[in-house]
Amino acid sequence: MKSGGDQGRGRRRAEVRKMFTKADKNGDGKLTPQEWKTVLNSSGVPTTMEEMEEFFASMDRDFDGRLTFEEFMGEETTLEKLFKNMDKNGDGVVTKKEFMSICKNLTDEQVKMAFTKFDTSGDDKLDYREFCEMIRKKEEERNA
Repeated sequence: MKSGGDQGRGRRRAEVRKMFTKADKNGDGKLTPQEWKTVLNSSGVPTTMEEMEEFFASMDRDFDGRLTFEEFMGEETTLEKLFKNMDKNGDGVVTKKEFMSICKNLTDEQVKMAFTKFDTSGDDKLDYREFCEMIRKKEEERNA
């Protein structure tokens, strides 16, 4: 049986989710700074774009300029979970071997090409930022 505190948190989370979804005007599951600014300003909380940019910079952990619900709530995102799952030894980077242990459907050549394209530091590993960039580009290609 859930405690009252858990139920209250769940209810608040559901309410925030409803507001988040309402604010997400284009329905892509992510808030832009402009979408959130519009909500705050229409709720009587005058907010500048500079304040929005600062807020988004501190909360946007996948570096795409938008916030998922999990980022907005300060929770671990799907992308962070995936990266942690790939980073078998927890050193903060993903090697080709670690990458291939999860992405078994990719060939050695496909992995090599991905690392060549997204390993901007040249260390033959993907750090979290490089990993996010790779995932974002893949999403853009799929949605094009």
